[in-house]
Amino acid sequence: MDQPVRPSRSLKGRVAIVTGAGAAGDGIGNGRAAAILLAEDGATVVCVDMAKDPVARTVEMIEKDGKGVTVAALADVTKEEDCKRVVDMALEKYGRVDILVNNVGVSGPKGTAVEVDMVEWARGMEVNVASMVTMAKFAIPAMLRNEGDGYWRGSIVNLGSVAGLIGGTPNLLYPTTKGAVINMTRAMAAHHGKDGIRVNCVCPGMYGRML
Repeated sequence: MDQPVRPSRSLKGRVAIVTGAGAAGDGIGNGRAAAILLAEDGATVVCVDMAKDPVARTVEMIEKDGKGVTVAALADVTKEEDCKRVVDMALEKYGRVDILVNNVGVSGPKGTAVEVDMVEWARGMEVNVASMVTMAKFAIPAMLRNEGDGYWRGSIVNLGSVAGLIGGTPNLLYPTTKGAVINMTRAMAAHHGKDGIRVNCVCPGMYGRML
């Protein structure tokens, strides 16, 4: 009996956008790690961050290894025009968008419901949740332009947290937003799966787990 052909793990020819791709110094945060691993698997990676030096260092690290093609893009993903510009740049430069890693997030204001600053609360919701929706708003139409590999036209990975599953942090904002990201991912997956776009959520933590 013939064995089924195993799918290739190569990402050669794919174009990925990773938000929050910078990190302090030579540290490896989630965004930088995702960008490096995608490049190692052959993807062209658009590394997005607000800060010039950290994202430039990510690009340098990838180029030093000589694996994959990468470019830095400065953007504030809470701004709709910046999100559109990043996706448009990827389309103009590389002709397609296949992968979006929504990694941007902040710990946000300290405090319980009694103590939290509501202006900072709104800002934290904007950064941790709304930015992911806005990036997807422009990335999904770009992915739908792909002819499709079987049933697959694109993939979105949203960064959640174990805190979004079980809470347990001293501040209210962070687990609230990460819980929202988890359920937002479920909704996105239901909305766009029929069109060949996978949407998943990774929940890092001390004992990292995937939803």
